Amino acid sequence: MEIKGHVENFIYQNEVNGYSICLFDIGEEVITIVGYLPFINVGDTLKLNGNYVIHQEYGQQFKVLTFEKMLPETTEGMEKYLASGVIKGIGPATAKKIVDNFQEETIHVLKFEPEKLSQIKGITKEKAIDISNEFNEKWELWQIVGFLEKFRY
Repeated sequence: MEIKGHVENFIYQNEVNGYSICLFDIGEEVITIVGYLPFINVGDTLKLNGNYVIHQEYGQQFKVLTFEKMLPETTEGMEKYLASGVIKGIGPATAKKIVDNFQEETIHVLKFEPEKLSQIKGITKEKAIDISNEFNEKWELWQIVGFLEKFRY
């Protein structure tokens, strides 16, 4: 079974092996997901393959077999992702300013036109380049993890 949504919060996360228990928003409800989810952060948009299981103590959970990390598909999702602190130099206030200014073009600006970020009060051209570099490094890591995830089973 495949589901798509975004990570709301972590209940548990093993930093060594990536095993995680998360609250996951699938739109109509927030569910609990469990599985090996390395390099995942609050606000990340994921496509998950797995199945629902019943844990005798904690109830229904979605057991993740494989996952694909995706860029947020909405401006709200992008703001939440950026506000999560995953990109150094961007907190909730700056994330809101960036998304309010660039709307649906936010990802394009972050990836390809970082100098435009300096239009935001408090972001210098140097900081804009640093933000873009970190965003792109994280994106490349997502691609590698997604590729390797296919060979896990």
